[in-house]
Order: sequence, then structure tokens, then C-alpha cells
Amino acid sequence: MTTSSASMKDWKYLLCIMIVFRITESPARAADSASTVVMGEAAQKNSALVISIARSGTLAKNLDAMGTVTAEAGHVVRIHPAGSGKVLNVAVVPGQHVHKGETLLTYQDHSLHLVRLEMTRAQAALTTAYAASQNAASAYHRGHELEGTTVAAGETRRRLAVFQAAKDDVIARQADVDTLKHQLEEEYNSVTESDKAQTSPLDETSSIIAPTTAEVQSVFVGVADDISPATELIGLTDMSSVWIVSDILPQDAAQVVQGGEQTAELTSDTGTTLLKSKITSVGSMADPVTGLVRVISTASNPDGSLHPGMFLNTHLPTREKTAGIIVPENAVTEINGVSTVFVPVSSNRFRPQEVHVGVTGNGQKVITSGLSAGERIVTQGAFALKAVMLVSDMNDGD
Repeated sequence: MTTSSASMKDWKYLLCIMIVFRITESPARAADSASTVVMGEAAQKNSALVISIARSGTLAKNLDAMGTVTAEAGHVVRIHPAGSGKVLNVAVVPGQHVHKGETLLTYQDHSLHLVRLEMTRAQAALTTAYAASQNAASAYHRGHELEGTTVAAGETRRRLAVFQAAKDDVIARQADVDTLKHQLEEEYNSVTESDKAQTSPLDETSSIIAPTTAEVQSVFVGVADDISPATELIGLTDMSSVWIVSDILPQDAAQVVQGGEQTAELTSDTGTTLLKSKITSVGSMADPVTGLVRVISTASNPDGSLHPGMFLNTHLPTREKTAGIIVPENAVTEINGVSTVFVPVSSNRFRPQEVHVGVTGNGQKVITSGLSAGERIVTQGAFALKAVMLVSDMNDGD
């Protein structure tokens, strides 16, 4: 959000507060004291006004930087086909979000066709071997029963050897079938590939599918391209969490707290929200090109609102801390260029009080003078009170 658009929204809000105040309060009451602002119970409720007790503490100084959203290195998936063939259809484009199991592209899988032919031959060979084993078993058992009468002992031993060889052949043929079955089930049907969409046993179509919910980063092939297991088809990135990389000066790197909480400003059509992320890495060497040190934080991204390449204003916590009175940022408002808080003097009367602000960070400000611990101040609704002051000033001018 630009400064001008932010100011415009503030003035729109100010106008709404002025209208509400005119409806709920008498201008004479608002201006009955030059040093205080009067706001009745109804107006306080409309403004969601909150009063809290100021407490002392310390606040770390923030280091402002420009951050860039990047994909986590371990979250990049480069998909290759299990077989060789020709691309039939590409269903996605770079930047598109896909869900687990969603089809990314389809291809005519010649390798799958060959494996199925091998499977047919292997199953036929297994059937033949099994029949031969049964015949050999019957011959051996007959010979064993007639041994010493019509069948010589040597013939029985020969039949036993044939039977044993037939059983070994069944085991070998079964191993061939199991190997091909495993290949079909594990290679041509995996977390990245499926042949389940085929309409007939002769269909050679294989589908490349998303192994997880992710964002398409790159598409390396097009329709009618020849592909093989060595071909990189599509690059996906799991965007459930991302890195925010901030570049800072080397002399500032030692002050940044690794493991601390970084704050980034995420701007959208509805306004600016603050995104918290944990600092996981502070570089020790400057980039030879930029001369800057990289600070990496990991941010959760369940709704996919963060995309690689996005720029964010980031605020990094440092070891430098300032002591004073810690208040929410919304408790302090600027009036004629002066930082001001509002102190309640009665149930509906508030006094503007000038303060000096030290550092700001994580949605808080540290007041170094003008306010004491234990004082009651308005921590939410200060802008509404400022609006009432403006209404009072306009009425006085009339």
C-alpha cells in the first residue's frame, strides 16, 4: 500500500468517526474543555475504545530491510516420466496452484506398452511352467507307487529330477511376473505418475500427477515432444511454507537475532497485514556481487498468498534494546506532528498527552518520556479521539 492510499483510508475512517460523533455527541460537549476530549459511552462503543494500564519493559530495535519470497530448497520437486513416449497434453502453466493427485500432463507411454507385452508373455510362461510342473508331479508320484514292479528305481529318480526342475521353473517364471507387476505398480503408478485413467488394456496413456499440493514453477516440455526417463517435465514447489530472504549490510548482521521473530508487511487489496516468521539463518559472509548478507526466515503459507519473487518490507529484531513504557502502536497518534496518547480523566473525558517514542517493533512502541508505568491510557481508539478533537476545533472555528 502506498502512503497516499493509506492516508486516503485514514481520512475515510476519520470522516466516518466524525459522522458517528455528530450523531452520538453534542458538539458543545466535545468542546467544553480546551484540554480534554469528551466522548460518551455510545461513541466509545462505536469506536471500540479500549483502556489499558501502561507497563514498563524493553523493546528490541528493529532493522528494516527489503525481503524476497523464495521457495525452500528442500521443497522443489523435479518430475521425470517413468517411461518413454510422446507428450499428448500439458494441463498446467507456470504459477498455477495444483492439488495432490491433479493431472499435470499426459503422454503416450511406449515403454508401458512394452512392459505389458512382457507381462503377457511372462504370465503365459508361468502358466506353461505350472502345467509342466503338475505333469511332472503326476509322473513322479505314479512312478514312485509302481517302483520295483513296472517302473525301475532309476526311472523314479529321473522323474523326481524332472519334477524338481519343473518346480524351479515355476519359481523363476513367478519371479518374472512379480518383477513386472512391481514395475507396473510402483514405477508406472507412483506419487508422480498413474495409468488409472486408461480406457482399455491397449491404451498407452500415462498421466503425470502432482505428488503434493504445490505451485508450478516451470514446464519444460510441450505437446508432441519426445520424452524419456531422463527428461525433466515439470518443476513444482511445495509452497505450504516459504523462505523470506532479507539482504542487510555486513555490519548489521551481528546485531540480528537468529531464532528471533521477523515481521514482514503483506499488502493486499484489503490493507496491510503483518506476517510473523522465525529467523532460521543469518549469513556470515557477504555476497560478492551485492556486498550484502542474507538473512533467511521461514514463514507458514497455508493459503498460498506468498509467491516466489514477491518483495516485502521486513523488520528484523536486533540485540539492541530500549527500555521504557511499552504500548501498542495504535495507542500513539500524531497530532500536529507530535506523538500523542490519550489519558482518561473520567468515564467520558480524555486528555491528550505528548510523549516521546523510542523504537517501534512487532506492533508495539516504547515510550521513553511523557508517560509513567501504571498510568491508564487508551490503547485502542486513539484515532477516533483524534477525530473528535478535529470536530471540536472546527466547531470552535465556527
